[in-house]
Amino acid sequence: MGSPLVIGQITAGDSIVTLVSFLLLMLALKKVAWKPLMAMMEKREQLVARNIDDAEAKKLDAERLLKEQQQQLEDTRNNSSAVIEKARDSADKMEREQLAAAKVEIARLKEEARKAIELERKQALLSAQNDISRLSLDIAEKLIGKELSNEGHAELIEEYIERLANNNEVK
Repeated sequence: MGSPLVIGQITAGDSIVTLVSFLLLMLALKKVAWKPLMAMMEKREQLVARNIDDAEAKKLDAERLLKEQQQQLEDTRNNSSAVIEKARDSADKMEREQLAAAKVEIARLKEEARKAIELERKQALLSAQNDISRLSLDIAEKLIGKELSNEGHAELIEEYIERLANNNEVK
């Protein structure tokens, strides 16, 4: 006959049965659930650690790529600055060369003009001397009333040219 269920009283047998049941349950859980649960937790931990390592590696790779791109950009800027400076220098040099060539051409044209003017002046003087000689002869013939000989003619011309040259030098 059994004893009625008593609330609030714990017997030693009940405690031992409960303890043994708990230990058996723990042993069964350890074999059945705890090992797979721990294996799954360990796999999860490894996955998280691998993801963190991958993320860190990708971060380092991204930083390296960023530095490389910044260096390439800086190199490109330096190269473009050098190209621009070289173009400026080339343009300045070309301008100086063209200016020097223009100055040489101007000097050449001035010299040619000076020579042409000198030639024209000499030709005008020679023409004037010839015209004056003829006029002098005509006047002398009219004044003297006779024709001059070649020697007299030459002397008269020479004398007149010397006077003309002296008058030009005085001016």
